[in-house]
Amino acid sequence: MIDNDTVDAIAHELRRAELDRGWCALPSERISGLTWADARAIARRRDALRLDDGDTLIGYKLGWTSQAMREALNIDRPNWGTLWRSQVLDGQLDLGELRHPKAEPEIVFIAAEPIDSPSVTADDIGSLAEGWALGIEVVDPRWASYDFTWLDNTADNSSAGRVVVAGAAVDGPADQQDLVDAAIEFSDGTTTRRGRGSAAMGSPAAAVAWLAQSLAQEGERIEKGQWVFTGGLTAPFDVAAGGLYTARSPRLGKAQLSVRGST
Repeated sequence: MIDNDTVDAIAHELRRAELDRGWCALPSERISGLTWADARAIARRRDALRLDDGDTLIGYKLGWTSQAMREALNIDRPNWGTLWRSQVLDGQLDLGELRHPKAEPEIVFIAAEPIDSPSVTADDIGSLAEGWALGIEVVDPRWASYDFTWLDNTADNSSAGRVVVAGAAVDGPADQQDLVDAAIEFSDGTTTRRGRGSAAMGSPAAAVAWLAQSLAQEGERIEKGQWVFTGGLTAPFDVAAGGLYTARSPRLGKAQLSVRGST
C-alpha cells in the first residue's frame, strides 16, 4: 500500500483541483501497481478534507454498476463515491464551476434507518427504504481528460460532481421488480436515451446492498435519511451552456437540470 504522505499529497491535489476547476496527474501514472486499497485510501483522505472545510456528508453514489460495461473494460467491481451538501443543486447548474461535466439519470434510494450489516441483501433493502426517487448526477473528473483508469476514478470519489433529486415519488418500500423494470427516458432536448432500473447491478436494491456491504468492510454505514445514487441508467450527455436535461419515469416522476454560464 502507498505511504500516508503520498495519500495525503494526492488527496490535497484533488481537493484543490475540485475547488479551483483545475486538474491533477493520474495516480495510475505516478504509482506503480496502484491498488483498490490505495485508491480508497486517497478517497477517504479527501473526504476528511471536505469535513475539515465544514461540508456535510449526505449520501453516496455508485459507479460502474453496469455488468456489460465492467466486462467490456475488464473491471472487476463497481465503485462508489461520497455525496456532500455542497454538491446538491436546486435544478440549476453554473457551468463555470466545473471542468468537463457529463450528466446521467439514476434511481435514488433514501434510507429509512441506518444500514450497517455486512450481509444485508437486496430483499432487506426493499424494507429499509424511506423512499425512492429519480435523480440526475453530474460527474466531473478532476483529471485533464476522460482517459483515466477505474482506480483513478475510485481515488477521485467516483467523479462525483453535482446532483439533483426530485421529490420522492415512491414513499416507503417499493416492489423490487417495479424498480428493476422502471423505464427511464433522459433527454437533452434533441436526443432521448432510454434505460431501465435493471442497468444498476440488475436491481437498484441490489446496488444499495452491495454498497452497504462494502461500507461495512471499511467500518462505515449508510445513515438514516442519506441518499444513494444507484448508478447511471443511460449513456451520459455532455453538459453544455444553456442546456436543459430531463429525466422522466412513469414510476418515479421527473428530475430536471438547467445549465447557465459558459466554459
